Amino acid sequence: MKIRHQLARSLAIRTDDPSPEATTDSLRPGPGGYSAYNPLQNGDLSHFQTKTGIKAYRLVQSRSLDPGTVWQLVARYAEHFHPYLPLVPRKYFHHTALDAFASNEKHLLTAVLTIASKDLVERPEIHEYCSKYMHELISGIAAGADCDVEAVEALLLLAEWEPQGLRPRIERVGRGEEDRAAWMHVGLALRSGYFLGLDRTCFRGDSSGDPDAEARRRLAWTSCYISDRLISVRIGRAFWSRGPGPMTGLVSQDFPSLQPVRDGEEDYAKIFQAMLDLTQLYGNVHEVLYSGMRTSNQMMMMGDYVKYVDDFRVAILRWKSLWGSLPCSTAMQTTLQLSYEYLRLYTNAFAFQAAISQSLTKQKNDGRSQREHLRATFNNVASMQDARFIYESLDAAKAYLTILVETVDPEQHLHFMPLRFYLYGIYAAVFLYKARSFGVMLPAEEMRVRDLVTQTTEILKRASAGPDDIGARYARLLELLWRPKPATAPSPANTQKSNEVAIQSSTPLAHCVPEQGGGYVYFSPANDFSWLDLEAVGDYVSGDPSSLSLDAFQNTALYQAGSDRPQIWPNPLAEKGVHLALTYSTNLTAINVLVEELKAKDASLRVSIHQVDVGSADQIQDMFLQIDQEHGQRPDILVSNAGYGKRIPQVWDITLEEFDYTINVNLRASFILVKGVVEHMKSQRWGRIVLMSSIAGYGGGINGCHYAASKAGMTGMMKNLSTRLAEFNISVNDVAPAMIGDTGMVPSAQAIPEVAAGIPIGRLGVPEEVANVVTMLVTTGYMTGQSLLLAGGLK
Repeated sequence: MKIRHQLARSLAIRTDDPSPEATTDSLRPGPGGYSAYNPLQNGDLSHFQTKTGIKAYRLVQSRSLDPGTVWQLVARYAEHFHPYLPLVPRKYFHHTALDAFASNEKHLLTAVLTIASKDLVERPEIHEYCSKYMHELISGIAAGADCDVEAVEALLLLAEWEPQGLRPRIERVGRGEEDRAAWMHVGLALRSGYFLGLDRTCFRGDSSGDPDAEARRRLAWTSCYISDRLISVRIGRAFWSRGPGPMTGLVSQDFPSLQPVRDGEEDYAKIFQAMLDLTQLYGNVHEVLYSGMRTSNQMMMMGDYVKYVDDFRVAILRWKSLWGSLPCSTAMQTTLQLSYEYLRLYTNAFAFQAAISQSLTKQKNDGRSQREHLRATFNNVASMQDARFIYESLDAAKAYLTILVETVDPEQHLHFMPLRFYLYGIYAAVFLYKARSFGVMLPAEEMRVRDLVTQTTEILKRASAGPDDIGARYARLLELLWRPKPATAPSPANTQKSNEVAIQSSTPLAHCVPEQGGGYVYFSPANDFSWLDLEAVGDYVSGDPSSLSLDAFQNTALYQAGSDRPQIWPNPLAEKGVHLALTYSTNLTAINVLVEELKAKDASLRVSIHQVDVGSADQIQDMFLQIDQEHGQRPDILVSNAGYGKRIPQVWDITLEEFDYTINVNLRASFILVKGVVEHMKSQRWGRIVLMSSIAGYGGGINGCHYAASKAGMTGMMKNLSTRLAEFNISVNDVAPAMIGDTGMVPSAQAIPEVAAGIPIGRLGVPEEVANVVTMLVTTGYMTGQSLLLAGGLK
C-alpha cells in the first residue's frame, strides 16, 4: 500500500483562514515532482507587525526572505516534516503566530526554515540563506550564547534531517558523513539541555512553574535521550548522556502537546511512547553487545552472547505484540515497523559476526584463503549453532528493504523522512552484501536479494530532488557495491595483518577499518569493512580512500571521438562502466558501429551521440543541452580529442583564415568545453579533464606554426587550469602524441617513410596506446598538471 500524507487529519493546522499566507499552494511541484520555490506575490501581509516580530527577524530584515515566504516554509514543514518529530509547538502552525515564532524562537524557526528549504531545487539560494544563519546560531550556542529549550529542539531537528546546506562538503557517494554531523548536533543539544536543567524533568514531581512549559521541556529532554541512543547505535559510539534518563515510567500522558485535540487526529503521544520503549531496547542492545571492541570480542569467543541475544529477541517480540498494532496512520506505522526491523537486524547480526570470528580461530593451515574457509563454513548454515540468529538477521535485512520498496511512497513519504530511515536501509543492504560474500545465500536467493537491492536504489533515486540528496548519493554507493567486480588474484603485497588476522585483499583497503576504541571494528577477510562503517564501505567501492577513482563510479564522460577510428578511443572507459556522450563531425556510420559494439558488451551502458562542429560555440552549447536531457547531468569526465591540423609546414603558406580556424577548433573549442563542464565538476568536487595536445606544442612535429601554436596554447591552458581546479578534486592533464598511425594526419608509415624511419622505437604509435594513456589519467586523480609526451622516443 502506498503511503499518502493526510495533513488535515494529522496536524493542528487551521485551513479555514482565507488569507494567502495560510496556504502552501505557491510551493508547487517542480521538475521531478518536488516542491519548487515560488514566493508570494502581492500577498496581504498587513497583519504582520512592521517593526517587531517577523519584520525584525534577521532573514526578513536583511531582505533574504519576505514574511510570506517564511510562512510558506513553516506551513510546508508542518505538512511534510513535523509528523516524524513533532517538537514544534502546534500553535506556531497558524499564520497569526508567526510574529511570536520569530520573536521568541529564532533558533527553532531557523531550523524549520532550513529543513523545509533543503529540497527547493529551483531556488537553492533560499536554503543557502537559511543555512548560513543557522550556522551562525549554532556557533553562538556552542560559544555559550543565551538560549532556551527552543535551541535544543532546533538542534534535534537538524540532527534528524541534516540539511546539506549545513555541511561544508558533499561527497558524490554517501560515506556516512550525515551520521557524524548528526552525532555532533545531538551532543550539543545534550550539553545545552543539561545546562538548562532539562534532565530534571524526567522525574515526576510537583512543578511550581507553567505546566505547559514543563511538559515542553520534558518532551525536549526525552527527545534528546532518543536521538542520543539512536545516533550512537548507528555510528558505534558511546552515548552522550549519562545519569538519569527519561526511562522512569514516562507514558503518553506525560506529553500533552502530542495528544490529539480533535477526533481523527494522529495520537503522536502514543507513537512517541512506542518509540521511547523501542529506544530503550536499542540502548540496551548497544550497551550489552556493542559496548567496546575488547568486551565484544571476548563475548564472541566465549559464547556468552547467546543468552543476551535470545533475551533481546524475546523483548523485541514483546514490544511488537504491544505496539505493532497501534492505531495510527500508515505513514507513522511504517516508521515504527522499520525501526523494529532494524533493531532485529542489529541484534542478530552480532551473533553472525561471532560465528565469523569463531570460524577464523578454527581455520587450519590447509592452503585455503580465509575467504575460501569462511565460504566453506557458511555453506551449510543450518548445521551451525547460531543458525537461528543468522537466519533472522538475513530475514530482518530483507524485511526492511521490502517495506521500503513495497510500502513507502518515495515522493510523498520517504523524501521527507528523517535520515535514519535512509541509512537503516543502506546498512541492511551492506549487511546482505557481506552475507552474500560469505556464501550464506544460495544462487536463487542471491538473485532475489540483488533484485531487491536494485529496487531499493531506484526508490532512493525517486525520493531525491537532486544529485546531492541523501537518497541519490547512497543509491550510488549501493550500485557500486553490488556491481559485479572483476576477480583479482591476491598478491603477497596485499596480505596484511589486522587484529591478528591475516587478510588477503584484492584491493589495497585493509587499512580502511580504523583501530580505535569507538566505532565498529569487526574485520571481514572477504571485504575489509564492517557493515556498520559506511566510510569504510565508501573506501572499499572507490578503491582509494583519499580520492574518488573512476572504478568507483558509473561516470558520464564527454568523449570527442573525432574521425580517427572512433571505435578505439572510448572502449577502455566503457569497460569500466562509464556512460558515454560521444561527438562526431561527419562519420555517423563509424559512431553507430561503436555504439552497437559497446551495447553488445554491456546493455546497461548509457551512450548518446551528438553531431557537433566544435568550431561553433552555439553547436557546443546545443550539445550540452542534449547531454543534460539524455544523461540528466553534465559530464564528470571530459576528453577533448577532436581537432584540426591541415599539414602546411611553412609559415609563408599559412593563410590567416587557416590560422584562425585551427586556433578556433583546437584551442577555443577546448576552452568552451571546459567552461561547459567545470561548474558541475566543482559542485560534486570531482572531475577529470584530458586535453589532446601534440608534440607540435613542444616545437616539433611535421606540421606548421599554426598547429604548433594551437597545441602549445592548449598545454598552457591545461597547466593554468590544473592549479586553479585542484582544490575541487578536478584533475587536468593533456596527452601529447606524435606519429600515431591509422589516423587522418598519419594514415600509415608508408605515407611518411622518412619520418617513420626516424622514430627511435622503430614504429608508429597506435590509437589504442593513446586511449590507454587517457584512461590512466582519468583513473589517477593524484596526477594533474602534466603533459604526457607519447612519441616513441621522439623529442
